[in-house]
Amino acid sequence: MPIQKLDFAEPFYSLDYVTNEPVYHAAGKCMIINLAEHEHENLYIKGVVTLPLKASVVKDVDAENVVRALIVKDIDKVDLNDIATIKKIKSTWKTLYEMSGMERHKGLPYYKSPKFRIGDGRDRMELNFCFVSEPFAPSGPHQTHDRNFDEVHAQIAGYGKMRVFETPDYDTFYKELPMSPGTVHDKMYAEDGSYPWHEYQSVTPCIYCPIELDRE
Repeated sequence: MPIQKLDFAEPFYSLDYVTNEPVYHAAGKCMIINLAEHEHENLYIKGVVTLPLKASVVKDVDAENVVRALIVKDIDKVDLNDIATIKKIKSTWKTLYEMSGMERHKGLPYYKSPKFRIGDGRDRMELNFCFVSEPFAPSGPHQTHDRNFDEVHAQIAGYGKMRVFETPDYDTFYKELPMSPGTVHDKMYAEDGSYPWHEYQSVTPCIYCPIELDRE
């Protein structure tokens, strides 16, 4: 199934999962996230490279050499300034606390779509979308996750940032990675899989996509 329609972000976004396609036509304004993990698995748009685990916002173009990609169709469809849209997202997706059960997530204005697993073996990954309903809302510094994976985040709508700390204390902040639509931030984990203390923080109400790459 070289092109598979995914429904985990519906009714808000329509998604195509594309694998091993020499050419994929992106109709209208889309975001193309190159989910290929390995060096040299570049995706090309009019001859310009989109590197593995990076993204581009495009309109009516052919993407070439698509090893594995997520296509977010009609990228401007969701208006996060629309009260009715916000209410619908909140009533459709679960809160981060409902998803994780972790005490540190209680009361955070984060809402998550269902997770979707793709790939096999060492190429397995999990994807979902996360809506943050308030500006400047931190997810909270953390260093470990609920399973063994590497992680990056793709900004879908609105603006956010990844923040890095020496310890869980906010006073030890030392690095920030701004994120706008079409941004996938640089890897934050070391070669041995360890993470610094880090968090996502919204700048505006926003939607982003955690990309969790299984290590085992």
